[in-house]
Amino acid sequence: MTIQGKAYVKTQWAFRERPVASAKLNAWDDRIEAAFELVHFLLSQAWGGGDGVIRRAAEADLAVVPANPPDASVIVRPGYAFISRMPYRIAEDTPTGAIAAPVSEPRIDLVEARLTEWDIAVVKGAEAAEPEAPDGGEDAIALAALYLRPGMNAIHEEDDGTNGYIIDIRTFV
Repeated sequence: MTIQGKAYVKTQWAFRERPVASAKLNAWDDRIEAAFELVHFLLSQAWGGGDGVIRRAAEADLAVVPANPPDASVIVRPGYAFISRMPYRIAEDTPTGAIAAPVSEPRIDLVEARLTEWDIAVVKGAEAAEPEAPDGGEDAIALAALYLRPGMNAIHEEDDGTNGYIIDIRTFV
């Protein structure tokens, strides 16, 4: 197991900058990494051992909401989660970029929190008469599905019959 995302970053030293021998410091650094892995594992187990959003850790808990005023993007609220047994945090509202409307058929895109990049990503689905959500990435958790219609102008919280809308698919631990 290795530390992923921004949970722990190993020290980076330039030549002749270390106050002790490299071999000794590398062993020390590896022990710190192992200790952090154990702490992350134990915290994950305390919340049930699975991947998901930690409920009531922050207001709205990584909820996906429409931009204000509504446009072709969404915002992910701050919150905490466990992804691949590692802690994950978004500290502030995180907007997605503009999401292009489908051309001829509806499409479902997936909004996910990614551990390795420590960001929010939108995974584009395929256009179809009855679209399905795409598969999520590795070391990521799905937060919402976006049902998008051809010619839409905005993404709303609920289905208005014309524009896109958000389907909350968060899992909680």
